[in-house]
Amino acid sequence: MKSKTKVRLAAGLTAGAMMLSLSGPAFAQPTQINTGNLVSALNNVNVEIGQLNVLNDLAITDVRVVNVEDSVNNNRVLNNVLNNNKTDIAVLQDFLNNSLNNNNVEIIKNVLNNNDVDIDDVVAIDVLRNGDVVLFVDVL
Repeated sequence: MKSKTKVRLAAGLTAGAMMLSLSGPAFAQPTQINTGNLVSALNNVNVEIGQLNVLNDLAITDVRVVNVEDSVNNNRVLNNVLNNNKTDIAVLQDFLNNSLNNNNVEIIKNVLNNNDVDIDDVVAIDVLRNGDVVLFVDVL
């Protein structure tokens, strides 16, 4: 039943076409992304980590930070999705904290530092087909 719940949540979020956008002065360029990207990233943490590991020539300009804080506070379903994926979020944060000699992780850490965001605020990562990376963060 758990997988049916995830499918229904993903369908509901996608159907709602709610958009997440960057907020706050720390983020340089606005980027809009569909919540389906967040749900997919949360449901496929190991796949996203694998895709990140095989990226070649990742640059700081290829990484976007998306703040989900406003949406989480205003959307009970999205809040439930984050709460139901705490284990996957911990796996991702552990990977980012403990990966040694991984240039892509170092670039992500630089982007987070440049935006004054802690790894503990990262809730998902989405490696896009073009090699860009979206970091979903939940900052206060």
